[in-house]
Amino acid sequence: MEHNVILAGPTLDRALGLVRLGLLDIKPIETFEFNRASCTGTVGQLAIIRRTAPAELAPLLIPSKEEPVHLLVTNERDMHFGLVVQHLCRTALPDGSFVELCPGVLAPSWPLYYAMRCRELPRLSDRLLLGMELCGTYTHLIIGDQSTSTFFRQPSRQKDGSLSVRYDSPRISAATTQQQLSSFLRKTQRLRGVRPALEALKYLLDGSSSPGESILALMTSLPCKMGGYGFTGLELNPRVEVMANQRHLTRADSYHPDGYLRLLKTDLEYESNEHHTGAAAIARDKARRNDIQALGIEVKDVTWEMLSHLESLDLLFEQMLDKERRMGLDKRRQHLKKVHHPDNQALRAIRLQELLPPWPYEA
Repeated sequence: MEHNVILAGPTLDRALGLVRLGLLDIKPIETFEFNRASCTGTVGQLAIIRRTAPAELAPLLIPSKEEPVHLLVTNERDMHFGLVVQHLCRTALPDGSFVELCPGVLAPSWPLYYAMRCRELPRLSDRLLLGMELCGTYTHLIIGDQSTSTFFRQPSRQKDGSLSVRYDSPRISAATTQQQLSSFLRKTQRLRGVRPALEALKYLLDGSSSPGESILALMTSLPCKMGGYGFTGLELNPRVEVMANQRHLTRADSYHPDGYLRLLKTDLEYESNEHHTGAAAIARDKARRNDIQALGIEVKDVTWEMLSHLESLDLLFEQMLDKERRMGLDKRRQHLKKVHHPDNQALRAIRLQELLPPWPYEA
């Protein structure tokens, strides 16, 4: 095959969505020369590639007036309107910028994809949510679109083409990490989209397991001047080992608090409607909570109802600020003053509104 096609735009979103759901594999490409000779594409060429493409990917390579195929090119002479939409990128890209979906079909790597998407997202909140999703163990049918269904487990394809979630399968693996994003983006400073991506990057956290957990984490850890509550050192789903002298108090050797503030000895547990209902789930959660508290860690339960109302969040974090003061971690009350500053209170209302998904929404 003479040329590759490199997916872009909505076609890329759908293809990488299949990758996130475990329905399509990717192969890293260490060295690839991104130039006109290596990445052009025509309707005829797409037809040839489609013959050997995986069943999940092939439908995305069928161009139509309603859904044209979007491709990445390096030369404006390759751009034209019609059933194939070309996206122009003339910036030199480093090795590791692309992955192979199948022979002849390439896609931007996850860090490059993040930069490309960030240039389309003017709001910092949207860039943060996209980054948290890529660094987390959940995804949406369309990456970054909170209005679409969320899968916490890998789905399977039914005979009628619909997706069905297998709850006995492992969680979705993180697409990338904050460190991987940082390493790549700092090598591509000239690429359009890198600057807004880097602005969001410093606030991203690895390991979120749901959209609600991401929103809670961002509100907890964003600086007060950025619309958050300014608590530092938040860890998402870290492994906390049970000390030998406490082993008789717990049912397991280790635990994974949802959102752990180690200095404050506080665990923010996000109680989603989907995974914390039913007698068995409730009993399991209560036992786990008791074990975590036996380790000297205070557990704060946060429901979707609390998360979606600023007054409830303010009360929750007021309690944590009081604990921080009592523990001597905010002796001069500088943190307390920042949280209570009227300007920062107004910014929190805006930030929370931007982070919350469109209504109606099932948590």
